[in-house]
Amino acid sequence: VVATFSAQSQTTKKVLFLGNSYTAANDLPLMVSEMATSTGDVLEYDSYTPGCYRFLNRASDPTSLNKISADNWDYVVLQGQSQETAFGQGLLEEDVYPYVEILSDAIRDNNTCSQPLLYMTWGRENGDPTNCQYASWMCTYEDMDDAIRNTYIFMAEENNAELAAAGAVWRYLRENHPSIELYASDGSHHSLAGSFAA
Repeated sequence: VVATFSAQSQTTKKVLFLGNSYTAANDLPLMVSEMATSTGDVLEYDSYTPGCYRFLNRASDPTSLNKISADNWDYVVLQGQSQETAFGQGLLEEDVYPYVEILSDAIRDNNTCSQPLLYMTWGRENGDPTNCQYASWMCTYEDMDDAIRNTYIFMAEENNAELAAAGAVWRYLRENHPSIELYASDGSHHSLAGSFAA
């Protein structure tokens, strides 16, 4: 008689999600936790997702900083406001990059093994007409998405952070599976399908 044994090890990770409505919509942290459970793994998580929060708000926000220091997180997900990562270089250098560095340092100061994980968002469905008059690259989805992608890649490299490239997945789906409705009715936030893609 030959007996075979199959052993599957369970992975447990602790993740803090710091974002805004792009993280809160459809309860994305719970969705990710349920996906982990479905594969036999465990995701212990907390989140803090006030609407419209930017990196600069978060870097000085006591609740955000207290949540960072509340546990030995494996990952701390950082998601910026949907338009700020498409801004021009001057605004990025003044209003975005320094605050991502502050947050990345706070994450590692709390636990040297914690890893910042930048949640790359996506361009708005038809660009951003509000800011198009000031920045021509925000007039179309493709150009706005390119700007967001480049910003997140740069921030990940500069801060030795990992990158959750949700925006790149959205771009692939838009180009290859256009029948999937990724956007909510506002053309900015994600539908339920968009949440699964993210």
